[in-house]
Amino acid sequence: MPLIKTTTDVGAFPPSAMPSAGWVVPQNLRGTLRATPPAHRVSSRVLGAAYPFLAESGTALTGPYIGENVLSRSPHSYDPWDAYAAGHVKSHSVAIIGVKGSGKSMLAKSWSTRLIRCGRRVAVPHDPNGEWVKVAEYVGGKSVRIGPGMNAKLNLLDVGPAITGWSTQDWRHHLLQIRRATMRTVIGLLEPDRSLVAEEHTVLDDALEHLDDNPHVTVVDLHQVLTQIADQGGDIAPHAARLAHVLRRIVKGDLAGMFDGASTVAFDTTAPMMVVDTSAMKKTSAVAQALARLSTTNWIRQATTGDNRTQRVIVHEEAAVELLNMVHGGEGLVHQVEGEKVARHDGLSNWYLLHRIADLKALGDDGSAVRTQALGLLADCETRVTYAQHAAEIPDTALHLGWNDTQADLVRKLKKGTGLWQIGERTALVKNICTRGELDVFRTDTHGGLRS
Repeated sequence: MPLIKTTTDVGAFPPSAMPSAGWVVPQNLRGTLRATPPAHRVSSRVLGAAYPFLAESGTALTGPYIGENVLSRSPHSYDPWDAYAAGHVKSHSVAIIGVKGSGKSMLAKSWSTRLIRCGRRVAVPHDPNGEWVKVAEYVGGKSVRIGPGMNAKLNLLDVGPAITGWSTQDWRHHLLQIRRATMRTVIGLLEPDRSLVAEEHTVLDDALEHLDDNPHVTVVDLHQVLTQIADQGGDIAPHAARLAHVLRRIVKGDLAGMFDGASTVAFDTTAPMMVVDTSAMKKTSAVAQALARLSTTNWIRQATTGDNRTQRVIVHEEAAVELLNMVHGGEGLVHQVEGEKVARHDGLSNWYLLHRIADLKALGDDGSAVRTQALGLLADCETRVTYAQHAAEIPDTALHLGWNDTQADLVRKLKKGTGLWQIGERTALVKNICTRGELDVFRTDTHGGLRS
């Protein structure tokens, strides 16, 4: 094919004679010969800034496959421990936020089971709908079911196995600290509108110290000691009698039979997944449900520390409700915040499943210590996955999660199963991909629909 001679006279070619390559003028980069400008080479850091979401930083994230980054069309894998070791995040904890049916539970189930194949373990201290029981069976794990009339009992004051290398004195001090914190939370749940006075703190400490030789203390034992102190008379007798009356609800009252005796089940630290099915508690009182959450969380926490430390995911279903119970329990939220600080040492990755940020803000008034602590837990989660949100919630969520306008717009358009991932300074839009076999296990048919 002959070359076309270029000219600056555009009018030299009438429309009928216009070549298919376009106007023939100097430097138009169009013609019968394809133009090949030289490639522009830049570092991955610069490319990532020039094309956000389309270009990664260059350092690959390792871990189990989760799905596809729908913007870069690249596979997305992630492991909280690997990310922490590589310096991408400063904590192992994860926040998964999304309205019902958006895909957050499906992500928690698929991601956690794939982490098990990477050598991690999983525990679910509160399974309100019994959805995780089938998941535990799927990975060869175990589950226990608690509730009225159930054989499985969990002792509120369980402290787990002794820690190797600790002196007897150190271990007893540890037991006292755990039991003191637990009972203050229990009494706070039973009497949410009143705080312990100084004399009640003293009498509670005296009663627990009297029982520190017993490794299997129950609420019944504590109630008996408080009754004895009340019968002896003296200045603290009325305070002992009052605490004994408060605990009577658990020992002989409407809450008796579930939390007053020794544990009848043991936490299997070797199981890939342990689930506590609390679905039978749905028709019980709010106080009974709160005590169940406290007992199951304590049971798992104490069983997975010390010599049993390992890399384990703790899935907190309905985390806002759990934190609300801690608020009513007085010191409970404080201890959860403190627990986050030692989670790295214990090898734990706490996953908080939330519907919306507003649920955390509702725990306390603006500027209150309670709200600050709750939002502080969210801030400690440097891995955040946000699924679909109600439009009215997006501005406030953007403020607390540090979204820019582009990220907020992406969340507005999210489809089911796709979430905005924030991993330290990284961002990705990831579609969670599951096999048909996984979907059969992870989906839950509720009232004729599929919940995720």
